[in-house]
Amino acid sequence: MPPKPPTGRATVPLAEIIDDVMAFVADIVYCTVTTVDPRGRPRSRVMHPIFERVDDGLIGWALTGRSPVKTRHLAHNPHVSCSYWSPAQNTVAIDCVATWVDEADDVTRGHVWSVFTDTPAPLGWGELTAYEPEGIHHRLFQPLRLEPWRIQVLRAEQLAAGDVRPRVWRVEA
Repeated sequence: MPPKPPTGRATVPLAEIIDDVMAFVADIVYCTVTTVDPRGRPRSRVMHPIFERVDDGLIGWALTGRSPVKTRHLAHNPHVSCSYWSPAQNTVAIDCVATWVDEADDVTRGHVWSVFTDTPAPLGWGELTAYEPEGIHHRLFQPLRLEPWRIQVLRAEQLAAGDVRPRVWRVEA
């Protein structure tokens, strides 16, 4: 049977997809993160963010260098797309607004440190020895906050049944 064509993108409540999002992200671990340069050209790289449930939403954190390219892209356009895919054919696309955590924000930086050290492997990093002995004040400890505004999930079981319509959540406008 040929796949069913998509027929619109009705949004669903985040509560309807968050369990799949968290399970798939924890299973897949690495994602492709795409930024856009000032001339509108995309640039992708593989990253290892961790998304956590907060209140009734989701926030992501990435530990990444403030490379000149990434810094220029995010200064021009803070929107990024985090694309997860597993060989089982489960996919999650998390479109976010990315902002660097201020170097003076010790509370948030400490929280990010805890997220990466306290989350079980393989998603969590365990010890962050590369940042010792300075810890959150190490010059390379550059957390990036990822605030989702759109999430798209497609389960392998849907594809196998010929249903190619992803479940999509968006921030209410």
